[in-house]
Amino acid sequence: MGEPPARAKTYREPYPTPPVARGWTPLDRPAERHHPGVGPVVVPGPVGLFSARGKLPSLETTQTESRQLAGRSTWRGITIAAGWLVLLFVGAYLISPASVLTLVMDDLAITEATAAALVSMPQVAATVIGIPVGIYLDRVETRAAVPAAAAVLLVGSVGDWFAASGGNVTLLIGSRLLAGVGMFVLWVVSINVASSTFPPDRRATATSVIISGYPAGYALGQLGAPRLADVVGWPAVFPVFGGAVLLLSFAFYVAVGRVSRFQSATERMTLAKFKGVVRNPNVWTVVLVTVLGYSLYMVFNSWMPTYITRRFGVSLAESGTFVALFPAVGILARPTGGWLSDRVLGQRRRPVFAASFVGATVLAALMFYSTTIAVLVAVLVLAGVFIQLQIGLMYQSIQEFVDPSAAGTAVSLASVAGWLGSFVAPVLAGELVSTAGTYAVLFVLAVGLGATGALTVWQMTESGGSRAPA
Repeated sequence: MGEPPARAKTYREPYPTPPVARGWTPLDRPAERHHPGVGPVVVPGPVGLFSARGKLPSLETTQTESRQLAGRSTWRGITIAAGWLVLLFVGAYLISPASVLTLVMDDLAITEATAAALVSMPQVAATVIGIPVGIYLDRVETRAAVPAAAAVLLVGSVGDWFAASGGNVTLLIGSRLLAGVGMFVLWVVSINVASSTFPPDRRATATSVIISGYPAGYALGQLGAPRLADVVGWPAVFPVFGGAVLLLSFAFYVAVGRVSRFQSATERMTLAKFKGVVRNPNVWTVVLVTVLGYSLYMVFNSWMPTYITRRFGVSLAESGTFVALFPAVGILARPTGGWLSDRVLGQRRRPVFAASFVGATVLAALMFYSTTIAVLVAVLVLAGVFIQLQIGLMYQSIQEFVDPSAAGTAVSLASVAGWLGSFVAPVLAGELVSTAGTYAVLFVLAVGLGATGALTVWQMTESGGSRAPA
């Protein structure tokens, strides 16, 4: 028998010869050695440590790369923080009339219904222009739209100031509608930026975190607007919050420009792609889930203060304080839902949707049987946690069913659906209470919405991890 094949030579030098594989090019010796009966054998070496020139990187190079990685991570965090603050003051601007509603009605000599309509005007504008704006955002550089949208909101808020100071209700309604256009653009862009800035296993978390600034803004508006009104007068509250939005939009603009995107559109939005979105049954399933989720959220948010007052005899101010905890818990609940989906459930969305609807349904039934105000408020707060686990996932899930070039359109559809549910559910609840003559029907409606949502989630397609190929 012949001699056994020779083994590849193992070098003991401090810097062994790097292989040709993976693009490494040795400078002073070949990457292969020929051995009798074996042919070319690649000399082993710690490939990952070599530079493209075949040398180990210097300590300075390694430290530079580490600083670059840390810098990118820092800028992603700054981006989310800046977007969160933008939505914080957007939410504060939108809700501020509700916190000074008595002053608004007295100074403008308007009814409760008209005053309440002033609160909803920005959402009305968003519902009307939502889909066209979403399509437009898919065709332009969304980063540039941030300060422009904030400027539109500021112009609207300044118009609010002049209209309210002059007692012009018609102009006030118009300026609130104009501000709603800027609000909607900032909302959609914030969600798209959060989703595209982070890798897939963190997108739901990032989206949920950034939109939690919106309920925090509601809390800021409810608490801060009356105090600001004492200092500057209630008409001037609007441009204060509008100016804060514009200032923070520049910080958001700068931060977005400093981060790379993990997901971006390679082509612009086209009519064919838009048709693909509207013909996608999975998109409409998420739209239905969004309508049901926001409807359930608003049934409690709008009618529970009155129910608690009538049931337990407390003042409307006291019941409002209790119910304020319901949206406030969303500051933590929304990011928690995204984190559970990304990190615990392997990017699956359906289990969080299901837990949200099932938990809220059970808690709605428990609220009906609550006999003390302490128990009712505790269950209401817990229901707020469950319901808001899914808010944030809605906007990420719908993007996962479409091409990146249609992400803005998809988010716009979900946003319009959410605001539609927010409008319709309180009105439907009021009609049911008037017809039935009892507030117990509110819990029947809530259980019905929750059960329908759970059934919808049961048959929906998973958009995140473990999704079956189309």
